[in-house]
Amino acid sequence: MMRFLRAHGADPGPTQRPMLAGALTGLAAALPAAAVFVGFGSFEVAADEVMRLPRPLAAALMLAAFTLAGLIYGRLFGRAANDPGAGWMLGLAYGFLLWIAAPMVVLPLLRGPAMAAGTAATGFLAAFLVWGLVAGVLFRFVHRPLHAGLDGDGGRMARIGPSAGLDKLLRRPSR
Repeated sequence: MMRFLRAHGADPGPTQRPMLAGALTGLAAALPAAAVFVGFGSFEVAADEVMRLPRPLAAALMLAAFTLAGLIYGRLFGRAANDPGAGWMLGLAYGFLLWIAAPMVVLPLLRGPAMAAGTAATGFLAAFLVWGLVAGVLFRFVHRPLHAGLDGDGGRMARIGPSAGLDKLLRRPSR
């Protein structure tokens, strides 16, 4: 099927795989972040006082925002996020950056109070850091099989490193 699609110009572009992997990773990382968010009582403050929305709608918006943030993470860091030694640090730093940027982006759109305070504010920070850490760790596990599956190797994880392209060119088995 992929051979047919490639013949007609439907080859995935260089940004498609990292962005899809980032969106899937952002969605998966939203679950532990939501647990932290609810555990600190931050969700109630965000939904009821800051956004003034029904809780199911607030949860859906936050889930969509974390998925979009994951998509941007995949586009921004691309293959660098696959590094097992640095992926978690990139994710953690990105989560921290989101925590800093979120009030500047979201609060002008809202009618509620300017900020959360106390334990709720701590929950915001902890949720963003947990999301970033989980997204950074999970990204390579989502991206590599997705990359291999789109290339038509049946979902096998391809070897990475300087000789990976040569192995594929010479049709040597991955080590």
